[in-house]
Amino acid sequence: MSKGLVFVLMVGLWIAIVCPSGHARSADRSIRQFHHTAWTAKDGAPPEIWAMDQGPDGFLWLGTGSGLHLFDGVHFEHFQPAPGQRLASIDITAVEVVATNEAWIGYSDGGISHLRDGRVTTFLEKDGVWPGMVVRLVKDRNGALWALSHGGLSRFEDGQWRKLGADWGIPSEMLIELFLARDGTFWLSTTRTIFFLRPGARKFEPTGVIAHHATFTHTPDGRIWVTDNLHGLRPLQDFPAGESRSLWTLKPATGANALAAANYAIDRHGAIWGTDRLRGGIFRFDPRQGPPPTQSLDASDVDVFQRKDGLTSDRSIPILTDREGNIWVGTNAGLNRFRTADILHDTAVPSATAFGYGIAAMPDATYITDGVSLFRAAPNEAARPFARLAESGPTVFFRSRDDALWYGNRRQLVRFRDNKHSRIPFPADVVEQNIRAMAEDGAGNLWVAFPTGTYRLTRDAWSGKLDFGLPPPSIAQSDPSGPVWFGFTDNRVSRHDANGMRVYDTREGLEVGGVEDIKIRDGVVWVGGEFGVARLDGGRFQTVGAGRVAPLFGISGIGWTAGGDFLFNGLLGVVRMKADEVRKAFADPSYSPVYRVYDQTDGMPGVAQQGSRSSSIETGEDGRIWVIGNNGVAVLAADDSDLNNVPPPVAIASVTAQGAVYSNALPLALPAGTSSLTITYTAVSLSVPERVRFRYKMENLHADWVDAGGHREVTYNNLGPGRYRFHVIAANEDNVWNADGATLEIEIPPTFLQSWKFKLLCALAMVGLLWLAYSRRLRVVAERIRMRMSERIEERERISRELHDTLLQSVQAMTLHFQAAVHELPKDLPARAKLEDVLDRADAVIAEGRNRVLDLRTARDCDIGRIIEAITAHVEFDPGVDIRVTTVGEPRALEPLVAEEVTRIASEAIFNIWRHANASRVEIDISHGAHFCLRIADNGVGLTPEVADRGQKEGHFGLAGMRERARNLRGSFHVRVLSGGGTEVRLMLPGSIAYRAATHHTDSW
Repeated sequence: MSKGLVFVLMVGLWIAIVCPSGHARSADRSIRQFHHTAWTAKDGAPPEIWAMDQGPDGFLWLGTGSGLHLFDGVHFEHFQPAPGQRLASIDITAVEVVATNEAWIGYSDGGISHLRDGRVTTFLEKDGVWPGMVVRLVKDRNGALWALSHGGLSRFEDGQWRKLGADWGIPSEMLIELFLARDGTFWLSTTRTIFFLRPGARKFEPTGVIAHHATFTHTPDGRIWVTDNLHGLRPLQDFPAGESRSLWTLKPATGANALAAANYAIDRHGAIWGTDRLRGGIFRFDPRQGPPPTQSLDASDVDVFQRKDGLTSDRSIPILTDREGNIWVGTNAGLNRFRTADILHDTAVPSATAFGYGIAAMPDATYITDGVSLFRAAPNEAARPFARLAESGPTVFFRSRDDALWYGNRRQLVRFRDNKHSRIPFPADVVEQNIRAMAEDGAGNLWVAFPTGTYRLTRDAWSGKLDFGLPPPSIAQSDPSGPVWFGFTDNRVSRHDANGMRVYDTREGLEVGGVEDIKIRDGVVWVGGEFGVARLDGGRFQTVGAGRVAPLFGISGIGWTAGGDFLFNGLLGVVRMKADEVRKAFADPSYSPVYRVYDQTDGMPGVAQQGSRSSSIETGEDGRIWVIGNNGVAVLAADDSDLNNVPPPVAIASVTAQGAVYSNALPLALPAGTSSLTITYTAVSLSVPERVRFRYKMENLHADWVDAGGHREVTYNNLGPGRYRFHVIAANEDNVWNADGATLEIEIPPTFLQSWKFKLLCALAMVGLLWLAYSRRLRVVAERIRMRMSERIEERERISRELHDTLLQSVQAMTLHFQAAVHELPKDLPARAKLEDVLDRADAVIAEGRNRVLDLRTARDCDIGRIIEAITAHVEFDPGVDIRVTTVGEPRALEPLVAEEVTRIASEAIFNIWRHANASRVEIDISHGAHFCLRIADNGVGLTPEVADRGQKEGHFGLAGMRERARNLRGSFHVRVLSGGGTEVRLMLPGSIAYRAATHHTDSW
């Protein structure tokens, strides 16, 4: 080893011994290791913030020199009272929020206002309030409100204010502070001393303590702490319990180190935060860390954060802890938030490097390099400079099975163990090449990959170049079972053991792109790459990519927490996922796992380092998880206790419709005809408001939730009149949902054109139009049928004339000739008798033909009633059968052909009753109205239901013929079996078709 390197290492060891630790445990972090966010005027923050409080709805209420403001973590809102109302002043110095939309406000020039639902009631000196600037408003456990102003102490009870004075043991000197302890004890300070009021008592008791302008707070253990201008920060004796002597030595405060708090806050670790009214800025002190002090503390004993460190201003007055554990500080230049950082940036390691970072967890410490220097992080301590590399360049770290640290760059390979460094020259044919990857097989051989090839080191002797037929690897990993794994930039990994080599690629399910990391845990091989994470399962890889889980993109580090959670460090942050969620994601391609992402808002130094040939996640022997970003190295300090379990309160901020803004969350009635509206909503999660996610639905429109992501506004178009219910829910950064959310009832009245009356009128008009169209259509159809009937009548009359003038006349002439011939025969001739008989028959035929011709010429009488009676008389029912024919309405003559078709239908029905029904009663109803209706019913044996449903009996066509005749007349024909027995036949015809329109005159002969 070169003398220069030895000297550098010795210097590094000395630095490691003498340099103080930058941070040890998360609870002992400095203010600079909290995540600090500042809002100033350019961000919409008001200036001159003098008072702060948090309401039950999560909003921060800010009392400022420009009025009252509300903050939801994203937007500042200048509060405006209800129309016709106004605050007594815009210079607000005290705020006490007692309920949603209800607060008490104190002013710089004196006076107090009660604000409730936008209405303001103001109380002045004449109303029982001491004059002077109001510095504190406190509500006690019994609901009484106390107000401390420079003029004195006032108390509001039973609806009125009362000035408290000597009868309460209050001195006449200027009062400085009023503090309510957790046990109900009030502490009161003046310019010179301290008093206390026991719970339920009516008189303050003096402590005798000399304290100038003292202020108070208490820690979770119940101890009261105090600062004043004389002695700085210290615990106060428990005077109510009789403790009068302090265990701390009171160290006089000097001007340069004087410490006096204006206000306090206690963080989730029990540390005291305060705004320093003497030196400016803020301070933090954790009583639980380190040995207990024996004397009071000044500014040199606490952690200080001022404008030079990033605070918006050194003039800071209010400070509070919100219910999520964040610390808020108001200054005269804006608002500040200090949030526990889940990732602690180790500032000892440079935040920029041209060579990438390397890291290795060793038994004694975690070693880090930036390609220029080595850094050593002892257990639970920050990294410290350890040595400077002899030559700068990309440096790969590797821990071998014998707990030796191997590292090297362009010229040498170094083995470090037991504080000894051994230099191993590169293979003879490798000249000034950067090491790409290192791994160790089960036999203890070191595999080293260079850009020109891979070599194996055995007992400090190099093998020849190993020919795998593969490109240089980008990453390597030692398998505890003995094999060596390499990853490549072309979506391949290879496994090498005594049996040879096996290569995995897309054909085996590997779809991660360029391989960035390989980890082996419990015998399972995990691969991280550009496009996702893969797991080797049964000889094949399964891949979960960024297409399913968006943050699994550019994964260059895979690790695990002490509780078994998976960590994937990628370009979108560190993804933390429960082992069961990972299992489900790989088992079910449709499953969407639940996860948490830590990114730059959580303290991550940039994004995951890429292409560095080193995993970007490493777990030290002390259990700390180190993550490497492109802008530095950090420790993942988050655990389950740091999860934000407070569901965010959800509120609907406003509704905008037709240019009007409605901010009242009560049931909302919008103007008639409103078709579009915009709803603005919010959820107050002050830790990481940019990660709040929303889901909403308009319950009358959508059955499913709409995932809005971080959007806080939705617009609906083409809404019709009606009642709607908008429902929105939200989750905080740790996926804790407020399932109740907020709802808003919305009613949009209809315009006249949207009203049911207008719709009814439209429906009636449509029905009328349809009826007119139907009537017109019916008239057209009737006219067509009537024309066809007329054509048929004319054709029949023509046929009757032809028959009369040709056939009948000729036959009659022939019979006359035969008659004349017969008369010439002797009367006693037997043949004459036969011929006379034939002539009689011929006369009968002529008579029958004349009747048929008469039928063709159509009878003038179309009275269906007489026709039906004639049919029943012709059928000759048994005398015992009761036949009733009933006519309803004024009888009207039917169209001749209609009468003929009706006659045939009636004849068939009556004949079927006579032949099949065996009925004792027959009812025939004839109805003349808008429609012609013929009903024929009997009480006989009836039809079977099957025949009635089918419409005809197998092999019979009577019913089918009747139905066809009715259909030809545009009518309806129905047959049904009566419940009491028998059958009913019903024929209905449109009147416009059935009834005779005009009389048809026929020729007689």
